[in-house]
Amino acid sequence: MTADTSIFSPKPIAVDIRPDVDQIFDSARKAANELREVETGLFHRQVIIITPGRLMVSKVCPLEEDLSRDEISRLSNLLPPQAPKNIAVIAYTFLEALKADIMQAIPFFWYLLGFATLGHSVWIFEGDKSALAAGCKDADILIVDAAMLPLLEEQEGWRDIALQMMRGNEIKIIAR
Repeated sequence: MTADTSIFSPKPIAVDIRPDVDQIFDSARKAANELREVETGLFHRQVIIITPGRLMVSKVCPLEEDLSRDEISRLSNLLPPQAPKNIAVIAYTFLEALKADIMQAIPFFWYLLGFATLGHSVWIFEGDKSALAAGCKDADILIVDAAMLPLLEEQEGWRDIALQMMRGNEIKIIAR
């Protein structure tokens, strides 16, 4: 018997349309910039995921000393840590898929954890038009899961909205 992988295939999801969406994303950006204490008493950076239900899910990052020199080098080559960036990410954030296997829901999630470990602020959301402006606000870089493009392209002018809200102008499409 094979596992049902359809839960991980991006598809339209009902999102909660909230009047406080700006405050939700302000809180997410703030949390992405904070350290979180874990059971060991150590403080870790975190990646924040905003679900379609507008819940904020925090994923604790490894400590930098827990990464190999190769991993740090690879991550630093992609995004140098010397000038920390705000990174907004549009990916498949369906809560059931995240709970089942976050790496299948967001195949490049390890990189996002690594970027945050190195000092960048990372928040992830699904890119729905009701949250697109709030989700892209103050981002230096927008990373988009290529599997989400068909859903984004149903929203006329999504790139323009994103760029208007971003501090930077870099949109990177990441293939699965």
